[in-house]
Amino acid sequence: MFETQASYAATIGFFDGVHRGHMHLLQQLCDIAEERGLRSMAVTFPEHPRQILQSDYRPRLLLAPETKIAMLGKTGIDLCFHLHFTSELACMNARSFMQDFLKNKLGVSTLLVGYDHHFGHEPGTTVSDYVKIGQEIGMEVIKADAMLYEGSPISSSRIRRALDKGDVRTAAGMLGYRYTISGQVIHGLQNGRKMGFPTANLGPYCEFMQIPADGVYCALATVDGETHPAMLNIGYRPTFEGKARTIEAHLLDFDRDIYFKELTLQFVSFIRPERRFQSPAELAAQLESDRNEVRQIIKDSEI
Repeated sequence: MFETQASYAATIGFFDGVHRGHMHLLQQLCDIAEERGLRSMAVTFPEHPRQILQSDYRPRLLLAPETKIAMLGKTGIDLCFHLHFTSELACMNARSFMQDFLKNKLGVSTLLVGYDHHFGHEPGTTVSDYVKIGQEIGMEVIKADAMLYEGSPISSSRIRRALDKGDVRTAAGMLGYRYTISGQVIHGLQNGRKMGFPTANLGPYCEFMQIPADGVYCALATVDGETHPAMLNIGYRPTFEGKARTIEAHLLDFDRDIYFKELTLQFVSFIRPERRFQSPAELAAQLESDRNEVRQIIKDSEI
């Protein structure tokens, strides 16, 4: 329960992905709170702020909102405050937000600011500006250290760029876990089954979620509490003149009816881009090769 009289060390962010950079930030927050005898608080937004500012904006989320909140709850912070971003909030300047909302309403006495975070509608506001405002209103403001991956700070946008290229290994290195999507298994066109590669077709699960680049992947598929190696294809099935983008998983050594069940897919490795084949037989030969590669990747990874 939120304690209005408590004094908090807080940080603010959308926390999409709850990645290693976020975990590093939240650990700094917990350490600062403990040093000062304060409680720790992460202020986050259930919806992407740009959805309020731009009605046609469609975010590409790394985590479903409910999953993000659940993961934040396991980070060790004392409180996760859900701040619904509104047009009124967007119009607040940094001083009003810090004094009227953070200090007076939420009881924040120490504010940890992420290396790339910005709040308040004034363009060009820096951490130095927040420090100065803090000194004037009686709030300690501290700039957080960034976590680096391969020499550059980890960020949600950087992870999305990796997924856009199909580089799921780099994405996992920054996330701290394999990128994962889930959805209900729906009926497809049965093309895979006719070739000896039955697939589970993933139905739409969240229109705002990030989908990695088209291509074939090694994945881990979980259904009914069991996890199986899988060959995963994302794309338009050009060999069959496909018109809609699909997500299809061939679970290795598995042949059970799982229609309308929840299927979770963890991306392990990119195998190859999607391409058009001259015939279903040629495609089937390539799929056999892809399946063997999946087996080898799983074996080498000791998953």
